Parts: sequence; C-alpha cells; structure tokens
Amino acid sequence: MRCFLQAAPARQIPNLRGIPILILTSESSYHAPYDHCTAKYLDQAGVKNAFIRLADHGIRGNGHMIMREKNNLRIAAFIREWEAANIR
Repeated sequence: MRCFLQAAPARQIPNLRGIPILILTSESSYHAPYDHCTAKYLDQAGVKNAFIRLADHGIRGNGHMIMREKNNLRIAAFIREWEAANIR
C-alpha cells in the first residue's frame, strides 16, 4: 500500500522521542497492508521505532487480535525478548 507522508519540512513529534516504540504486525491483520506506513510516518517525524512483521520471525497465520491467538504465549515471549533488548 502506498504511504501518505508529510510534506517537507515534516512536523516533529518531540514528546515521543526516547520512548521505545514497537509496531508489531501479524500477516492476517487488517493493519498488515499499511502498518509500515505508520513506521515511516514516525521516522519522518523524528520518532525512532521498530517495525516487525511476525511472519519474518517464523510466527505465521495470526490475525489482528494476537493476544487471542492459539500461539499467544509464543508471541508474548517474542515481545518480552524485544522489551528486554530495547527497554531499560
């Protein structure tokens, strides 16, 4: 999906700087086609973020409500690992 970004000069979001942000997308979520656009928008606004597709890490077939999926404990473990590596 094509992303709609800000025209230059892009407005910044200084209140989110320094906050660890994870954008986690499952392959069957209705957000999957455009979550990468959210990550690009945040980048443009000066906000560091991590955009991760679960399928790229071998966690396949999930919908939008990942906490209700049969493999929710595996997803929770993945999130905990990301937290341990990125949140102090």
